[in-house]
Amino acid sequence: MKLEEFIHQISDFESLSASQKIDYFVYYHTSILGNEGCSAKDIESYFNELKIAKYSNIPQYLKNNSKKVRGKLTKFVLQKGLYHLERTKKIGIDELMNVPKLIVPTNSYFPLELFDNTRDYLKTIAKQAASCYDQGLYDACSVMTRKLLEVLIIESFERFNISSKIKNVSNGHFYFLSDLIDHFRAETIWNISRNAKDSLTSLKKMGDMSAHNRRYSAKKPDVDKLKDDLRIVLEELVHLIDYPNWKK
Repeated sequence: MKLEEFIHQISDFESLSASQKIDYFVYYHTSILGNEGCSAKDIESYFNELKIAKYSNIPQYLKNNSKKVRGKLTKFVLQKGLYHLERTKKIGIDELMNVPKLIVPTNSYFPLELFDNTRDYLKTIAKQAASCYDQGLYDACSVMTRKLLEVLIIESFERFNISSKIKNVSNGHFYFLSDLIDHFRAETIWNISRNAKDSLTSLKKMGDMSAHNRRYSAKKPDVDKLKDDLRIVLEELVHLIDYPNWKK
């Protein structure tokens, strides 16, 4: 993001004092551009770029506001000769800039470490499903769970070089999930537990209801009753595919 774009997102930027602008420049340099810390010269360059009046003594301002003084919160943290916004100050600017809060998924739905050695796109789907559960978005959780299972089943066939068994001959597209499950359960090249096979149908039904039934709204008990089954299915599928030893 260019500096001009950034300041246009700040309400009444032009009316801010030079010292207040420094706070935003440090935020821009570290949080927006991703630099590891900010120097007085970096801040001076932003004043120059925007062609606005500089603060009289930028190094002193940074130094004064990084000292711990009783009854006064520091704005900056000095590390290795560079300045960073103090955490609470950064969070305050995040809120003013309407930055979405980072949602860190938990293991409440299923153990996320199951996907540690898989693929990045699988980790993303798994985290979305877990985050939806944590946030009480149970329809979304069910749909993302359905997607996760669909991807794992397809990749099971790809892993064993038999993906042609689950593709439509006329157009080369993969079958819908109901047919994928039927073919997965019937396949003799692998040995999957009966519990996992039986659970696939109920897990698919939960996702279908959330995705396609306009009068249905999934509740926590609906999802919770299948959590144990889901954990078993995911673990068996990931183990079957053996991602660390699969070179696509």
